[in-house]
Amino acid sequence: MVTPPKLPETLREALIEEEVERAVEEGLDVENCRFYGEALPDLPGETLEFSGCYFEKCAFRPSGADRLVFVDCVLNTCDLSGMRFQKSTFQRVAFKGCRMTGAVFSETPMMNVSFENCALNLAAFGEIKAQHALFADCVMKECSFFRFRWQDWTLRACDMRRAEIHETAMKGMNVTSCGIEGIMADVTSIRGMTVTREQAVQLAALLGLIVQ
Repeated sequence: MVTPPKLPETLREALIEEEVERAVEEGLDVENCRFYGEALPDLPGETLEFSGCYFEKCAFRPSGADRLVFVDCVLNTCDLSGMRFQKSTFQRVAFKGCRMTGAVFSETPMMNVSFENCALNLAAFGEIKAQHALFADCVMKECSFFRFRWQDWTLRACDMRRAEIHETAMKGMNVTSCGIEGIMADVTSIRGMTVTREQAVQLAALLGLIVQ
């Protein structure tokens, strides 16, 4: 079960560029803010933490930041297409209705993170350690998972057609509510995964079987 973000009862309406500039200059975190319809500014070489923040219809683009940390944050209908999260950290974070086409998560710990109704086509998750993660009602065509280490990971009603899964143990994972046509995976990764009879036929080719 994923623990949701713990947002403060009162959030301060703020401008993201002003808050980020102040945080960088003073060496502080960005805390307890509500941002609407803004874009994350460039952060070359910076490490920045957002805590207890709500982002709505905001745009995230590659910013040059060394590392971004999100704790107790909600991102609602935000655009993170092409965003690169390298060695970032997500703890109690909810992505809701976000566009995340081609987003890259690399060497990024995830603890109590949910993706709901998000567009994750071509997104990549590599070298991830995840504890309590949920992907629900997401479109994830051609996304990839590489060395995705997980504890309590749920995939529910997701479109994972032509996804790639490698060196990611799916034992115990139930994908019966997901679309997995054309999925590419190494045999070791999908061993022990729960599928429907129809899905089993689709996966037979990965095992070198010919079904007549």
